[in-house]
Amino acid sequence: MIDGKKIVALCAYRIYDPQFFDCVTELNELLKAQDCRLFIYTMNSEIGNSGDYEAEASVYDLIPFDKTDAVIIMAEKIKKREVVQHIIDSATGYNVPCIVVDGDYDNVAKVKFDYGKGFEAVVRHIIEQHKPKCPHFMAGKMDSEFSNERIEVFKKVIAENGYTFDDSMLSYGDFWSIPARKVAHELLKREVLPDAIICANDIMAINVCDIFTAAGIKVPGDVVVSGFDGIDEAFLAKPGMTTAICESKVLADTISEVTQAVLGGTRDIERWITPTFVPNESCGCPRSLFEVNSVVHGLNNRFYHHQDDIHIMHVLASTIMASESIGDCTGHIRENLSDNMCVVVEDACFDLERNYFLDHVTNTTKSIIYNSYCKCNQITPFDPECVIPSLMEAMDAGYPLIFNALEYMGRAIGFVCYSFDRYDLIDYSKTPSVTNCLSMGLGGFIMIRYQRYLKDKIQQMYQNDALTGLYNRVAFLAKYEEFRSKPQNKGKQLNIIMADLNGLKIINDTMGHAAGDRAIATVANALRAECPSETLLVRFGGDEMIALVPGENNVDSIIYRVKEHLATDSKRLGYPITASYGTYSTVLSDELNLEDVIAIADEQMYIMKKGSRIIR
Repeated sequence: MIDGKKIVALCAYRIYDPQFFDCVTELNELLKAQDCRLFIYTMNSEIGNSGDYEAEASVYDLIPFDKTDAVIIMAEKIKKREVVQHIIDSATGYNVPCIVVDGDYDNVAKVKFDYGKGFEAVVRHIIEQHKPKCPHFMAGKMDSEFSNERIEVFKKVIAENGYTFDDSMLSYGDFWSIPARKVAHELLKREVLPDAIICANDIMAINVCDIFTAAGIKVPGDVVVSGFDGIDEAFLAKPGMTTAICESKVLADTISEVTQAVLGGTRDIERWITPTFVPNESCGCPRSLFEVNSVVHGLNNRFYHHQDDIHIMHVLASTIMASESIGDCTGHIRENLSDNMCVVVEDACFDLERNYFLDHVTNTTKSIIYNSYCKCNQITPFDPECVIPSLMEAMDAGYPLIFNALEYMGRAIGFVCYSFDRYDLIDYSKTPSVTNCLSMGLGGFIMIRYQRYLKDKIQQMYQNDALTGLYNRVAFLAKYEEFRSKPQNKGKQLNIIMADLNGLKIINDTMGHAAGDRAIATVANALRAECPSETLLVRFGGDEMIALVPGENNVDSIIYRVKEHLATDSKRLGYPITASYGTYSTVLSDELNLEDVIAIADEQMYIMKKGSRIIR
């Protein structure tokens, strides 16, 4: 419960299907009247057709079970038993009751479809009204419980009407288009064609009609065809499909009734829904307009908007992917997807020391990178106790919250929550495109950002000395050539400082080579700290370093600061670290020979060292 309102979590798939959208709309209004709020956790890819599903299914782990009063699971939509069971087990751990729609699980309330009775109405209509001489049944997957149930219904009805069943009356179309088309082609090879083909679902029926019509067989003139499950395409197909449909309003009413009973403490409850039989053209009946107008309108809107969205989302994903910073990503999202959403991302995605997608980094902390309810562009820590930012405002609006997981390369990188302030199929239909755009854009950005980091690291390894971090000779000369090639640097003063560590041999002999290396690095750090930021610094030899300082700079002042820096470091380390210095100042020109300038500075440094009688 949140703010005195009971929270109902709905676990689903493809909420933008018109029939399911209608069901959600009706269900939300029914729950809202009971002072409940609906949170929808949904996938956009069908498990089984999308390969690795764990990342997208992680959306169900976002359910705040400590605040949730009931969970509704559309089991047949989700299709993966272990995913459904995981949701049930998680809810049980918090003593949250579950209502499973269209699935058989233990210790849950159930809303079930009497597919057997609904399918029997279709079969009886074909057999008893149209009286075919050679009926045929195309089942779904072999050994599927749905197939087996419908096979038994088919056998029962034809037996009651004087037909003798044999194996030639049965084929399997796997509930899908390609297998169904193959079976249809095989049926066309028979000497005696079936004059009635009863299919276990609409997709197979539509494809059977297509194959037979292309072969010159008239539907329904030469053969009658029926389907089952009442998908949108059944009413748009030509001919329209005879089918049976689970009506959205009936489903919503039943789920609401069971939910209220469960919230009232009754958990052992079961309700059945019988699909509504809809005769249509494919069996020779008049064309049915059952829901066809709203379906056509919804599909037309989705189609035309989808054409625009494809290009827009592709460009936006590419733009987000190419961003220089996460702040830029946020800006692009705000410019193009400004309303009704917030985006939350795993903090571990931005840890440059690890590859989030390959190293299986785990992190429980998240950040809000975008929130349409907040006008600022700041990235802020995500508080899981709040479910989403601006939760109270979203709940007060009274419309469902819709959660999608953000997924890239099989890993969950965060989630997006939509909170529309109206019921509009176009809004719901855009959520998969927006989610995919954000997943691709942010996932690509995270990967490219990591690749840039690796490139910079490799480049640094190539051009920087490992001990001191200063340029090596090759990189120093390349940077110098880059500097001298710029026209604005011609005629600019150029100062050379040669620094050579004093007494390296004594340090190595008395304190060890590690101390000697530490002394060399200390001189390098002092030069880096005290020279101007535009200085080119190089480890020229074992303990020799050069600073190439452009511009009007006081070289003596720089050396004085370096000496002071080394004096401080010597006290910290416990042994003296000093250096000898040689300098030379000139003006950058095309005729300037860098080797000659360095040689002059080196000679001055050697004279200083020799005069001090310092042992190397």
